[in-house]
Amino acid sequence: MLTGKKSAVRTRYTIEQANEALKLVRVIAAELMERRDTRREMASRRSDLEAAAKPERLRSQLAELDARIWEQDEALLRCRRELDDLGMKVFRDDPLTIHIPGRGLPKLTRRGQVIEPGRELVFCWKEDETGVEFGSNTGDDEQQREPLPVSEGA
Repeated sequence: MLTGKKSAVRTRYTIEQANEALKLVRVIAAELMERRDTRREMASRRSDLEAAAKPERLRSQLAELDARIWEQDEALLRCRRELDDLGMKVFRDDPLTIHIPGRGLPKLTRRGQVIEPGRELVFCWKEDETGVEFGSNTGDDEQQREPLPVSEGA
């Protein structure tokens, strides 16, 4: 059945590929974070206007602000779709956390656990991290993310 919705890339990245993809992810993430913050400020301003403005000017100011908030929401949705097209998803908005579908290589984690070759993982990247350094088996809230294996020579 056709829904008109693009299907996401169903790729699983190696840690090296995930770190390479971060070049593009950071550009998308920067826009997402900027728009997230702008939208938050606009919503706060809207609340202030509702509480303090005089009725005669309130409607036009709120209508203008609602239109600008809608523009931010649409842009945020486009950013999410770009990440979805890469097979990635926004796990959390603040701090921005992106889950990247991954596959393991045979290496030891810092805790001494072996990652099996080809095993499906979820790499986790947060907005303040320089690279993909954490992951989990499932990527859900209940499972804590762990440091990924250190590359040879790191």
